[in-house]
Amino acid sequence: MAKARKLRKRSLPHLTILEDISALISHSQDLQEALKSIAAIVAERMETEVCSLYIYDRQKNRLTLCATMGLDQESVGKVSMGINEGLTGLVMEKMSPVMVVDALAHPRYKYFPETGEERFHSFLGVPLIEKRNPLGVLVVQTSRRREFSRDEIRLLKTISAQASSIIIQARLLDTLKDKERERKEYHKRLVDALRKLRSYEGKRRDRVERGTGHKWRGRLTGLSVAPGFGRGPAYVLSPRLDLSSVKKEKNKNPKREVERFRAAVERGIEQIHNLKLRMSTLISKEEGALFDVHRMILEDPAIIEQIEGKIRKEGYVAEYAVSSVFEQHLNSFTQIEDEYLREKAADVKDAAQRLLENLSGIKEKTMNLPEEAILVAEDISPADLTLLEGDHFRGIALSTGGVTSHASILAKSFEIPTVVAVEGLLDNVQHGDSLIIDGNSGVIYINPSQEVIREYDRLEREYLAFNRELEEIRDLPAETQDGHRVTLYANIGLLSDIAFAQLHGAQGIGLYRTEIPFLAHRDFPAEEEQYTLYHRVVEGMGGKPVTIRTLDIGADKYPTYVRRATSEPNPFLGWRSIRISLDVVDIFKTQLRAILRAGALGRVRLLIPMVSSLEEIRKVKEILAEVKEELEREEVPFDHQMELGIMVEVPSAVQLASRIVREVDFLSIGTNDLIQYLLAVDRSNMKIAGLYEPLHPAVLSALMHVIEAAKREGKRVGMCGEMAGDPLCALLLLGMGLEEFSMGSLFIPVIKKIIRSVTYQAAKASTQIVLQMDTVGEIKRYLFEQMRDLGMVELMELYHLVGGARPVTGVRS
Repeated sequence: MAKARKLRKRSLPHLTILEDISALISHSQDLQEALKSIAAIVAERMETEVCSLYIYDRQKNRLTLCATMGLDQESVGKVSMGINEGLTGLVMEKMSPVMVVDALAHPRYKYFPETGEERFHSFLGVPLIEKRNPLGVLVVQTSRRREFSRDEIRLLKTISAQASSIIIQARLLDTLKDKERERKEYHKRLVDALRKLRSYEGKRRDRVERGTGHKWRGRLTGLSVAPGFGRGPAYVLSPRLDLSSVKKEKNKNPKREVERFRAAVERGIEQIHNLKLRMSTLISKEEGALFDVHRMILEDPAIIEQIEGKIRKEGYVAEYAVSSVFEQHLNSFTQIEDEYLREKAADVKDAAQRLLENLSGIKEKTMNLPEEAILVAEDISPADLTLLEGDHFRGIALSTGGVTSHASILAKSFEIPTVVAVEGLLDNVQHGDSLIIDGNSGVIYINPSQEVIREYDRLEREYLAFNRELEEIRDLPAETQDGHRVTLYANIGLLSDIAFAQLHGAQGIGLYRTEIPFLAHRDFPAEEEQYTLYHRVVEGMGGKPVTIRTLDIGADKYPTYVRRATSEPNPFLGWRSIRISLDVVDIFKTQLRAILRAGALGRVRLLIPMVSSLEEIRKVKEILAEVKEELEREEVPFDHQMELGIMVEVPSAVQLASRIVREVDFLSIGTNDLIQYLLAVDRSNMKIAGLYEPLHPAVLSALMHVIEAAKREGKRVGMCGEMAGDPLCALLLLGMGLEEFSMGSLFIPVIKKIIRSVTYQAAKASTQIVLQMDTVGEIKRYLFEQMRDLGMVELMELYHLVGGARPVTGVRS
């Protein structure tokens, strides 16, 4: 315990520095001021007299002092050196940290009289790098002879990565400013066009309703984020105050307006605190961190300063100052290409609306909620999430949002069927409309016909009856009729998922997505925070095995504290997953330490995502060995024999499977990415989503190749993609010899039912037939016939996920 307290105490100052640096990155508009602020923060928190930043000019091949705290400010912009000069140049030459206890005695020391640095002895410099390209050097110096610790070097390296992003961001900003006017004009034209189109659609609906006397009937589609069926009257959540509707008014008493604004901020912070407490019985501490994001926006000093400036200097009323400042920030979000960061605009908008409501004296709304309704809204804020406390809603439909939005994450936790990003939702759904929401397919039926109602009545009856049947086999093994057993694991991303994994009979966790709770944080969680989180997962599974995947950020999942220099033309083929971890080794080591320590508490396996080469595996093993050595030296308990596995989700890993498997203890096939890479299909692109086909012969051949490679080496092989939880694929995967199926908890009883209904020999025979087939059509027809023979064809309508979460309705004999 004493050792753990020591580790916690040591990590907190570092986390504070990174928080402050992250805030600078989020709000930096001026490169010079941002670098100067970084230098001041680092010098103060690391207790050094000097912190300086040097920028590298590639054309001149020189380093120039751009910001400093501690050296003479007159030297900024004047001190310049080649990379073959001085200790700072040595950092650039080596492209790695340089620490010298007595700099003045070092042969590479170069004296610049204008800086006044002759009184400083110790020197620590780390390179500023972006994608292996040098940007500059970050240096700290002290007057006393001091040896910097390994943790301090790691911290400075992490700060250097964030400083690099500011430099790149500022350079990009210069380029973007030239195009800003053109972009705004285009955006205005687009908004006007959409308004006209929506107005036309609304009038069309009005004409239909007025002309016929019947309610409008239709079908809308969106993104499915939580599976299941829901039916009930629409409860349309009234929109909150619109920022653009606030009038531009001058104030008569700036002091009073500032006081009103500050009171609104204080009330907003108190409201969020109360909401978090209210929800604490329903969600985990980590999910509660979602509320902290909103609190931090309200407390942001840069935003507060901008709003108060509008009140004091420009003389506007508090309401307009709030709306104009936040609209400026929201406009910036619309220009970001990254999907995850765009979704964070909802957090910013919620904070602004909360402030406007508090300034207007609007009390928090109380609602008379109907029983078993479908919640319909533009989006759900943390304030609205308390609506989910009871059993009021059978489903949720939102016109905005995405799969990583707060509403989506929490809806999954509550297992409420949810569809988001439904175009035309609020234009076409009125309060009281009869709705059917299909969370499997992402479809919403408005005032459905009797034929549609009967079909979903049948599906729901069969769904409930089948689930009662599944409950009877919950605690039985996943064993074929001739005695062949497989393991059924759950995929989880939040602590609340553990309860559902236990409820549905998971034998362990086959995939714990560590990045999901990280997306709710403002900064990379410290080692103790991560260890506590993994501890709770291991503890929650009560001795069952837990497979923890290292960070799989990138592509469509970027936390706010990991910033890319430029938007990538194809992020799914870009800087993501293990590529990021191996580039930011210090952060990777922090996570490995936390996972290894959690391994001392129970059965934990380590899983590395998106491995594409043997070099990557060997590099991971080297780093893992270093971390183990550190923990041993520090006498911190950890699992010395933790199993190491990799995810097979890129074609190169398939081709190298027989070699890769010798380097690791197990393999886990990630079909979601593997299929889109093998077939060159972006499944989020609706124009070609139909080409995303798990039962494509090339996909099946690749799976068979990987499974056979693992078996030849006596290693276990599992699958953690959506395909593992698809009933249509279960028989096929079983016959291939797959030993571990990991899926959403909801699908575990279904797959167990199928496995317990066949013999292993029959499954193998069916698989051999399928592997000889040439087309997807042939394969699907054959597998449907097999399911029909087992008396389980109705499962296709209830749980079928092949081809991108589309249910197969109306499949009859």
